[in-house]
Amino acid sequence: MVDQNSIAIAADIGGTQMRAAIVTGDGELIDRGAIATQPDDGIETAANRLADLVESLDVGGRDTTPVGMGISTAGPIDPASGIYKNPPNLHAWDEKSMKPTLEPRLGVPVHVGHDATLAAFAETQFGPHKGAQNLLYVTVSTGVGGGIIANGEMVTGAEGHAGEVGHITVMPGAQACNVGCDGCFEGNASGPAIAKAALARIDAGDETAIWSMAAQDRDQVTAKLIFEAADNGDPVAAEVRAHAVKAVGIGLGSLLNIFDPEALVVGGGVTTGLTDRWDEVVSEVKKFSLAHFQQDPPLHITTLGDDVGLLGAAGLAFRRAG
Repeated sequence: MVDQNSIAIAADIGGTQMRAAIVTGDGELIDRGAIATQPDDGIETAANRLADLVESLDVGGRDTTPVGMGISTAGPIDPASGIYKNPPNLHAWDEKSMKPTLEPRLGVPVHVGHDATLAAFAETQFGPHKGAQNLLYVTVSTGVGGGIIANGEMVTGAEGHAGEVGHITVMPGAQACNVGCDGCFEGNASGPAIAKAALARIDAGDETAIWSMAAQDRDQVTAKLIFEAADNGDPVAAEVRAHAVKAVGIGLGSLLNIFDPEALVVGGGVTTGLTDRWDEVVSEVKKFSLAHFQQDPPLHITTLGDDVGLLGAAGLAFRRAG
């Protein structure tokens, strides 16, 4: 049981931004801040800048020492050592860790976890799914990733790489992702995949409002714009969106069948874009789920929003201090 009066330091590290917060045992963010990641400057420089940010935060008049620091980060990463393993968005940090810099600077133990795994953990510690013992978290955004909680424990795999649900095959022969997985979840439902599908239709000469809405700029063809065009009745945009919804349905349905979770929580930018059509997503999930999920599949859009990474990081610090 976490002492509600205790506090933890939480950080959420992405390729462009590092965020930090002071978090209480009941999930209140007392203070927070953010700085650019600037990964090319090196991991030690980034760690010192992150420590500076943490030291600038207000602990709200509390005289207690933080139980530790949790870090939620894009990976791949070994959660035991905090060492990055060929991270695509933090490539200069390969085979390096922030822990040797942060621990002496801040004087507390530092614990590291993969962002999707800690998002799943946050859902079991705070919010409507608090106390869940078996839960999946799936983010559908620039990529598709997942976090797994089984019997109350974070599932990280042999080297911390568990949860790469974006690369399960959902549509053999359809679009591949950037690492070449044929017809995978990420290759057909992520934001860039949706844009790629629309651009293929434009390149094929199909008439669509997407191109004019994007001012004939390929970089402006985004999932958000495509969904807007579909809402306005554009048939090509509607077909592209329907393909993505089906991919999401197959992916989530497959995960329900494999893991039998109490809840499957979904977040990310593409999920936000599909909120108004969530009934369609649920309908597709039912088509690819076993019978006991077809009546009322335990699908939920996250209520923790952008704070899910910070809350997961704090939860990790509290768990390790436990």
